[in-house]
Amino acid sequence: MVEFSALHEHLDGGLRAKTIIDIATSKNIDLPLDDEKDLENWFYENISTEKNQVFKKFEMTISVMQDTDAIHRVAYEAIEDLVLDGVLYGELRYAPLQHLKEKLSPQQVVDAVSQGVRDGEKDFGGEFHTILCAMRQHQNSTEVAKLAIDNFNNKVIGFDLAGPEYNFPPSLHKDACNLISESDIGLTIHAGEAADLSYIEDAVFNCQAQRIGHGWQIIEGCEFKDGQYLPNSKIAQHVLDYEIPLEICISSNVKSGASSVGIDNHPAIKLLKSGFKVTLNSDNRLMAKTKISEEFKKAENYLELDGNLYSQLVKNAIDARFTNLK
Repeated sequence: MVEFSALHEHLDGGLRAKTIIDIATSKNIDLPLDDEKDLENWFYENISTEKNQVFKKFEMTISVMQDTDAIHRVAYEAIEDLVLDGVLYGELRYAPLQHLKEKLSPQQVVDAVSQGVRDGEKDFGGEFHTILCAMRQHQNSTEVAKLAIDNFNNKVIGFDLAGPEYNFPPSLHKDACNLISESDIGLTIHAGEAADLSYIEDAVFNCQAQRIGHGWQIIEGCEFKDGQYLPNSKIAQHVLDYEIPLEICISSNVKSGASSVGIDNHPAIKLLKSGFKVTLNSDNRLMAKTKISEEFKKAENYLELDGNLYSQLVKNAIDARFTNLK
């Protein structure tokens, strides 16, 4: 059995529909549907026309993650679901400042997630950590960075800039990134998912990102020739030479409407063949209706992933774990 690593996995994008219904019912939160399958389909549907629709779905999942019991449950169940899919190492990311509507402190949010992760490890196995996300449209990234550093021994292993890319380049949060770079916490930044190559360039050269969330738009800095992406830009050459991991999420990219990329022309495997440090991830298991094993199957069925490349993807993810990068 293949032992997968989950490096780009949003906690608030992978809830079970039943859990959403249970918590919403107990808190009198209105849902668009009250049947599990129908609700799953609602999260998956109607997000392909524009990127902002994806973020609207998160408002619903985050609304049921506002007390410690609910947050613990979501984290615990995520570990179970990932292990059942063959994931024995994972880094679950979430934005702690999004879970304060019921007057929790940021530290209480972190403690609830971390305890859920520990309890999940105890009951289901595997090794799991967390990544704290700052939302790039807000101005509190240094607060999140300090929270991550303070919780390095409390299951927090990384820091991320998430949220809408356009008009919010990573360097707006350079102070937070500098704090992280001087610490034991790993740094990954969403870049090149919806926005162009310049956002990857900014993340790497100005913010010292160790990994790139999504990052498939690195192809803008390459020439496609003889089935491979050959760098013709400083940033693409740097990402290739320094083996900066790309946390690519095929189904999510296709479904989110962030670009025109399709399931049969996503560049993930061609980038892998070209020598880039590609990893495959599920991103948001609920919204994209996927899991890591399914991402590998799709790459096999649509993108010519063969046995050797399959093994390379698995190895790349192991190498890119923040436990190995730091």
